[in-house]
Amino acid sequence: MKYLGVAMLFFISHLALADQATAMKSGCMGCHQLDRKAVGPSIKDLAAKYSAADVDALVATVKAGRAAGELTWGAIPMPASPAPEADVKTVIEWMLTQ
Repeated sequence: MKYLGVAMLFFISHLALADQATAMKSGCMGCHQLDRKAVGPSIKDLAAKYSAADVDALVATVKAGRAAGELTWGAIPMPASPAPEADVKTVIEWMLTQ
């Protein structure tokens, strides 16, 4: 039983790193840092503002992008993401757990 617990912790931490890797691969981490504002809000700030109920709306926002007049976090527009929708959803779900 002890080994099962260790294996589960390894598996869960591997999933978290895989989702962070997807965020990096998709270009999200170029503007969003984990714990500090960069070009866009920090991932921790996003996680504090949004919940799992917001995932679909956030995926649509990331895929469409936002013009300067549509933003709530600042004046720099967010370009539309070319990443596959499944990757965007995976990244958003990961971000909301941070």
